[in-house]
Amino acid sequence: MKINLLKTALIGALSLSALVSTSASAHGRWLLPSHTSLSGDKAHYVMIDASISNEMFAPDKAFKPKEKGAEYDDTLLMALAPNGEPVSETIRAYYLKRKSSAAVSLTEQGTYHIAMTQKPMYMTFYKNEEGKRKRVFGKKTEAELPSNAKDVTTTKVVSTVDTFVSRNGTSKPAQLGLGLELSGPTHPNDLFVGEQARFQLLQDGKSAGEGVEVSILKGDTRYRNERGEVKVTTDKDGMFTITWKEPGLYLIETSNKVTVNEEGVDAGRYALFTTLEVAPE
Repeated sequence: MKINLLKTALIGALSLSALVSTSASAHGRWLLPSHTSLSGDKAHYVMIDASISNEMFAPDKAFKPKEKGAEYDDTLLMALAPNGEPVSETIRAYYLKRKSSAAVSLTEQGTYHIAMTQKPMYMTFYKNEEGKRKRVFGKKTEAELPSNAKDVTTTKVVSTVDTFVSRNGTSKPAQLGLGLELSGPTHPNDLFVGEQARFQLLQDGKSAGEGVEVSILKGDTRYRNERGEVKVTTDKDGMFTITWKEPGLYLIETSNKVTVNEEGVDAGRYALFTTLEVAPE
């Protein structure tokens, strides 16, 4: 039951990076939680903002609701409770022009895995009569292309945009099981300056393998002349490490090519955008 619900909810888990490598992505997709750790006897709400922006965690472009002209979308976000089951309460994300915003109720103790649930993105690339590379959205069988378009190819992008929030202590986060995502051994809500974190990059629930470049970018990029990305590469087990130098919010971004057996699609790519918070020493 849980697996079927997840595949229904995540059958595409979001958006496109710039389709290329992590560092070349001009605009990041991200979730921004109001808190990553909460405590208390009563259930809490955590606010989740979602946006697309070049200045990290500074909202710029909201995700439009599924229904044209609607003020909110009940299908934009999903959350897995500490027991691994999707939360039953509807997560209503309001469309606020530059960001989408929702409240998620944390009724159980442990770690919630919160993610976006948009559909796959199809992009068709071609060269025009001048030999310049162009792009339109949609499959080549559906897209409006010039009659003289050459070297036409379609790429399918399946992205995961997620974060983690814990209430009254941490627990092992439930896995989405589809696309790219982070796993332990370091817990995503147990990060401190000066300490080394070790993560495993998963692809469809298994190790993503060796040689995948991961970009780690601290937020508040509008206040720095240099973006200051840190790049690491996964080992044979899909593992990578990072020692945190400053507290704050970080975006973990990566992508990887995948094989797609779908009519009208020539290539596939998974992308990942994970928000983590690092605490002071």
